[in-house]
Amino acid sequence: MTGQTFEPQTQHMRKLVPFRVIVCAVAKDPEAMDKVIAHYNPYIIHLSNRPTRDEDGYFVRLPNAEIEARLISRLIHAVVQFKIKTRSS
Repeated sequence: MTGQTFEPQTQHMRKLVPFRVIVCAVAKDPEAMDKVIAHYNPYIIHLSNRPTRDEDGYFVRLPNAEIEARLISRLIHAVVQFKIKTRSS
């Protein structure tokens, strides 16, 4: 291992997902869920890349569609299970 860490290169990942989008995603709104997935997509792609050898024997990182699908599935499951507490007056 080279000790590499994932550092987002864009401003997009430094922003938070808006609260309204989270509330709608928890309520199973498909458009809001797509926005949440799009927000985390660069990180998901980074995590789904796996080292493999090419024809010349060099290590290259290639995306693994199965891992990517599992990460997206777990993200959706986590969002749907998320509990939003409201203040009681």
